[in-house]
Amino acid sequence: MRILLACLLAFTSHAQPDTLVLNATVYTVDEGFATAEAFAIDNGAFALVGTNREVRAIAGDTTRVIDLGGAVVLPGLIDAHGHMAGLGQLEVGVIDLAGTTSYTQVIERVAERASAIQPGTWILGHGWDHESWPERELPHHRELSDAVPDHPVSLSRVDGHATLANEHAMRTAGVSESSESPAGGLIVRGESGEPTGVFVDAAEALVTHAIPDEAQGDPRAMLLAAQRLCLAAGLTGVHDAGVDPSMTQLYKQLEASGELSIRITGMMSLVYAAKWFEQNEPYRGERFSMAACKAYADGAMGSRGAWLLEPYADKPTGDDGAPYTGLAVTDPADIERAAKHARQHGYQLCTHAIGDRANREILNAYETALRDDYVGVADGHITSNISDGQVESKEFPGRLIRQDRRFRIEHAQLLAPADIPRFAALGIIASMQPTHCTSDMRWIEDRVGVERAAGAYAWRSLLDTGAVVAGGSDFPVESHNPFLGLYAAVTRQNLAGEPAGGWRPEERMTREEAIRSMTIDAAYASFDEHRLGSIEPGKRADFIVIDRDIVIGHAEDIPGTIVLETWIDGERVYRR
Repeated sequence: MRILLACLLAFTSHAQPDTLVLNATVYTVDEGFATAEAFAIDNGAFALVGTNREVRAIAGDTTRVIDLGGAVVLPGLIDAHGHMAGLGQLEVGVIDLAGTTSYTQVIERVAERASAIQPGTWILGHGWDHESWPERELPHHRELSDAVPDHPVSLSRVDGHATLANEHAMRTAGVSESSESPAGGLIVRGESGEPTGVFVDAAEALVTHAIPDEAQGDPRAMLLAAQRLCLAAGLTGVHDAGVDPSMTQLYKQLEASGELSIRITGMMSLVYAAKWFEQNEPYRGERFSMAACKAYADGAMGSRGAWLLEPYADKPTGDDGAPYTGLAVTDPADIERAAKHARQHGYQLCTHAIGDRANREILNAYETALRDDYVGVADGHITSNISDGQVESKEFPGRLIRQDRRFRIEHAQLLAPADIPRFAALGIIASMQPTHCTSDMRWIEDRVGVERAAGAYAWRSLLDTGAVVAGGSDFPVESHNPFLGLYAAVTRQNLAGEPAGGWRPEERMTREEAIRSMTIDAAYASFDEHRLGSIEPGKRADFIVIDRDIVIGHAEDIPGTIVLETWIDGERVYRR
């Protein structure tokens, strides 16, 4: 039943709304997930939400009236973890290798680009995935170097945590057989000890430091290209995970000039964050904010850089013969220091953690840093880590009052069962990407075994403990299309409907939970739930119009959803 959600806000006798939107199925995503038929917009905000009759009654002589003819309306979708520059690069010159099904196909695309540009010019690409190749083995540069000998080539893996370089690029960057793997990184070597051309996590910089700025593309063009793609996909907000001070300044310039239509929540890369936040107050504009920091605990599961509690099932020992458990990209003590700095200077800390060891270490670091945020006043307890890595419940003399820090763990892909309840207990947001599950389910049990895989992409388990799960995509690692993520969240199946019933279906989200994860819960993850994330009076009028009902329709129809219109602040910013 459609119900009136709120009374008309204080319109004066001479005031009238700017716009009426009528004749729609409006999923408000309010506390009760109520539906409505219509709403009014005034001064960029929702003014009244209710029935067609109720909303039509407040029209004035100059009010714009839009009849949607029964279309479905959702709050604007928010991707809680994406990379705008990375998405835009694929539109302005970086070769898109997503979907390639063999190393040969990758080489063909690079050779085609090489034939069209001057020798010596860098060639960049993104998106190869050896798990999609018949041999499922990491590549050797030999074939690439033979096919493209006259251009330095740097190709990032789909997860962004491994780079393939040809011989020309390694020579240009000064990499040789005697080069050593840095802390938190790995130079993959062949049987003779030679670099294969694959560099994992911190080792990527051994090659990428040599890439000139002009080869990366124009930052302004990249951001505007990414914005166009996101608006067309129904995204009204993106949490941009890892930007530097120059990109921050560019975002502010685009906001000031009116060119920034989408809402961007920036996360300053850890290497710059301490200095930036000591020199600048956290910034919160209408379209851009910089009040968060992005750190890395480990690498990615696909490239075996995720930091595990036990060795990899499919690589139990490293090149040195020692048990191989992945890579600690940042010392947990440094994460703890960053968390304390964030508390002191009033910004969020958002830490990439994939493996179960990485997640435990970050939860430990957060708990230590946030310890002074807890004060007892009635009856209560908090789940807490102890020195042997186990978990205990510490009793307090009173009800817990916690400062609202909203620190985040980005990805939280593999969790030990004992660590799952710690997210809610510590007030840590799990920022997760559903399509990572449906991409990785092909090989996750190979990496960690069947038993440990029970803690992979554990959305239901986290939600059942009361944790907030903010949804995203990690584009361009995955598609920026949010409807693919919503489909993955409710089915845990790929686009072919495999496996039947979903992979570990007990961890699925409901439709309502999935939509909340990319609307109100994503807004909560950036302290914006009071102004964004639902269609309610007083909130900014961000919404999308789509061609089908993804709440009650068939799940298999969700991926094909077409965005007809995207609105931000009560103005249409995209129309199909």
